[in-house]
Amino acid sequence: MGQGEPLDGLYHLRESKTRRISSADPTGGNFDWVNFAPAETKTLAEIPGAGVIRRVYFLTSSFLASPPDHFSWSADRMRFRKLVLRMYWDRQKDPCVEVPMGDFFGAGLGTLRPFQSFVVSVNVGNRNMDFDGMVSYFPMPFENGARITLENDGEVGPDFHLYYHIDFEQYPGGVLPQHTGRFHAQWHRVPRTAVSASVHKNVNNIKEYGVENRSGKDNYVILDAEGRGNYVGFFLTVDNIAGGWYGEGDDMVFIDGEPWPPSYAGTGTEEIFDSACCPSTQFSGPYTGFYLIENYAQNYGGKNQMYRFFIHDPVRFQKSIRVTLEHGHANNFENDYTSTSFWYQKDPHKAYFPLPAAPQRLPGWPGETAQTLEKEAKLERELGALRMNGKVKLSQADERLWLDLWRARNLEFRELRYADFLRDVSGLEALVQRYR
Repeated sequence: MGQGEPLDGLYHLRESKTRRISSADPTGGNFDWVNFAPAETKTLAEIPGAGVIRRVYFLTSSFLASPPDHFSWSADRMRFRKLVLRMYWDRQKDPCVEVPMGDFFGAGLGTLRPFQSFVVSVNVGNRNMDFDGMVSYFPMPFENGARITLENDGEVGPDFHLYYHIDFEQYPGGVLPQHTGRFHAQWHRVPRTAVSASVHKNVNNIKEYGVENRSGKDNYVILDAEGRGNYVGFFLTVDNIAGGWYGEGDDMVFIDGEPWPPSYAGTGTEEIFDSACCPSTQFSGPYTGFYLIENYAQNYGGKNQMYRFFIHDPVRFQKSIRVTLEHGHANNFENDYTSTSFWYQKDPHKAYFPLPAAPQRLPGWPGETAQTLEKEAKLERELGALRMNGKVKLSQADERLWLDLWRARNLEFRELRYADFLRDVSGLEALVQRYR
């Protein structure tokens, strides 16, 4: 351990050994990724003994190699939600981390939004391409082995590739410091938050503030854990289908089984993330951020993504913790809520929310966007397979057209320009049809 200041660990000498497990080409070549077939689960790391994982880095792509020396890039943009990341400590049967791959890094929508925080970041790559670097610096201790797996239960591929690094320290003697909790992460989603008949649905009016929520029982639940531990942060996505300002919802954190009112209560959604009233501009910082504010159709409408990491102020619990959030004042907004929570605790842990199958995990999209996303992935796979087996060679003009359409769609979907994206998928469909 360090000496108490942020950088003291740099000069404090230890007996531990630093190691990395990665997707590096074992032959010394440059094929530095692992392939995933549909329905395949791979073990990314199996580490014996005691230690701490210090960094987890992922980069995902989908491509088919087409001769001569050509790569046909596929585009299952929903791969971030379709694959499941799991982590097991100390030979436990049940995972302590069970989160869709992208959501672990705050990228569950398939629209990677760059942000830089103290512990998790998404760092932009080439703006014309559909992959960026995702990294987590959460320390993940273990005393009797660690195992990390990735399951492709969403039928992504067969051209899905993962580049990854898992950096860790191994401790001699196999003993961790006393009172070392284990890292946990859990995903939860409610596609439509329920609204009681006793309140006016999807309105934000000062007259509504007289309505009282004196129990928190209908709040959206971010985390429900039992044991002794520290709650250290979460990602939250609100797909604001109702429209208008949705964030009058207060956070209510119930610690060690306490009744209402909770000892850790908030004053509105934006205050959790250190923002001012009704934020309409994106930002990201070391500990908090609204890194996506779509403003679809109206102010605050559509997709909103945010994070809060309790690095200097972890919420400590001795017996249990229940982290909840009103969806609108007194739960009067009917919207799509998704969260990934992070905490440390002594195991065993309480059973997690059941993880739905991949189709039920996918985000909602306006109009024909969801169907078009599936169509785009199928078209790219079809064209890539034809080129790879030598059945098709695009003309020079169509090669340029394919590349232009691919780059345009990447940018359009990243910026959530749905009409432009649908138009250019239709352009791809016409191109593929010429070569069938």
